[in-house]
Amino acid sequence: MNPEDQDKHLPTLAPGPRGPVLHPGAPCSGRPPPCKACQNTEAECVFDETLDLRRKVAAKRTLGELEYCRGLLNSLLKSLRSPDEEKVQFILKTIRQTPSLNDVATAVDAPTVDMIDATSDNVKGGNNAEDVAPHHGVYAGVSRVTLERLCDSPVFRVPAKPWTRVTEDNDLVSHLISLYFTWDHPLSQLIDQRMFIEHMRKGDTNSAFCSPLLVNSVLAMGSAYSDFPELFSCPGDLSSKGKHFFTEAERLWEAEDGHASLSNIQAIAIMSCVLSFQAKKTSWLMLRQAVQLAQDIGMFQTPRSGHQEWKKTHMEVQYAGVITAWGIFALNSQVSLESGKTANLARPRFKPFTKNKLDDELDWKPYPRMNQADDAAKPAFLASVMVHTTDLSEIVADIQDLLYEKALEFRMEDVWVAANNLYTRLATWLERLPDVLQVDEDQIPHILYLHIKCYYTTIYLFGFFLEHEGGRVLQPAQIEQARLARLQSANLIAQSLRIHHEAYGLRHVPRQMLGPTNQSALVLLIALEDEELKESFIELCRFLVAFSKRFSQAQVMIHNIEKRAEQLRIPLPPEAIAVLDHKGLESSQWL
Repeated sequence: MNPEDQDKHLPTLAPGPRGPVLHPGAPCSGRPPPCKACQNTEAECVFDETLDLRRKVAAKRTLGELEYCRGLLNSLLKSLRSPDEEKVQFILKTIRQTPSLNDVATAVDAPTVDMIDATSDNVKGGNNAEDVAPHHGVYAGVSRVTLERLCDSPVFRVPAKPWTRVTEDNDLVSHLISLYFTWDHPLSQLIDQRMFIEHMRKGDTNSAFCSPLLVNSVLAMGSAYSDFPELFSCPGDLSSKGKHFFTEAERLWEAEDGHASLSNIQAIAIMSCVLSFQAKKTSWLMLRQAVQLAQDIGMFQTPRSGHQEWKKTHMEVQYAGVITAWGIFALNSQVSLESGKTANLARPRFKPFTKNKLDDELDWKPYPRMNQADDAAKPAFLASVMVHTTDLSEIVADIQDLLYEKALEFRMEDVWVAANNLYTRLATWLERLPDVLQVDEDQIPHILYLHIKCYYTTIYLFGFFLEHEGGRVLQPAQIEQARLARLQSANLIAQSLRIHHEAYGLRHVPRQMLGPTNQSALVLLIALEDEELKESFIELCRFLVAFSKRFSQAQVMIHNIEKRAEQLRIPLPPEAIAVLDHKGLESSQWL
């Protein structure tokens, strides 16, 4: 092995303690002075062992600096929360006018310190490695302090205790709960948001609407949308984000021994979603557990054996249970459609809302956002979205019944006629959406997703005929109609995503949009010669790369698209290649 090759296999050494350097390779080499390196260069020997990252004293110095900065940060935050507006303005003026930490410390009445002198004094006290060992705990380590975190103001303030054993940090729990109810819950409503937040704040673990199992499930899901590094159980491994909460939820579910309750059903359904975006096959089994428990207490039309059990529950529990039943029905239908299975689930017994109770008075705003003043709260329209989602889910269930059950016996011509009738129902559903649920340039994500889900369903509906093109015969005009319907739907999905991109950016995109993004990219891959469709494909690539920063499943999807293009010998547009090249970069480098 020659020296150049050998260097490639050598680890990078920690930097040594450099004093004045006259030329490369002549640092101070250590005590006693004058050192050999300085003698050879006839330089003044200046050696500071506290700058040598290989030495224990340097670790001591670093620890001292961190402790000082953390203390100053806590004092600063406490002062900024002060009702004394004059003092707050004085602190802000000091921060703007001086780079000196000591001046800031004086302004907030925190102790000032000469960092070099203080850390030098500290290192004299001992040289044991144990003296600098970090405190161990699940989330007890020093967190990375970012401007975003300093400015963080959760939408919902909720306590960590008595809901989770993973952390006692109320701010972290509030952060994750706020993320879940901003980016995930509105698209897949499985719980009653108002009742959950109200009972979580009360801290009553015997509540029917909030339990430690449910809270830890929600925290595990919310973790996927967070950029806080302490949420990784294994640094850099996306599948480990929120794992502490998920493991705690698994422990609590095991202790429940299969007990059927509203909060247990909700928790298991959410846990199945966590497993799904991690591409775990056990996701389907977890979802079917939730379905079975919901059937056992009579949430669905059949089996009727649980209907008497349902009548015994409190009216408020029944009200929240109807939301859960339809949420599970929609989730089961979607997963079944994507995996080519029949839904195998009857409709819920009751509709979630009456027509005169659609104004739920809940607001929605993007969280977290640095420019809070620019992001005024908008009506969430959760009830309206839920009602129209139930109607769409029933059409999806009928599509599954046709494609994966009746099509086995029907002639292909009969399947085609039935499919076009269902396509007409989808178009009618879309046309009848009220004005507040129509797409505009700054529409909120869950309303955009209503439209995306309709187009996504169309892609699957007509994809069935392209998959069977070589078998039972359809007319060329019918095959072309199916192909064009898919291209149009994929393009409309890209347009809806572009609205999300322009209004809310790419840092936070609901996980439910990942499947439609992937399928649309695959559909448009074969039509890149069209300029409009090419631009839509590039936009879809941007979203896939953004998803890949949070969900490992998206990384696999990107690889499959690149592989598919290679198999079909389709050259990707240079702009798309440039976008996909970002998949190896940190989010902060391009989002």
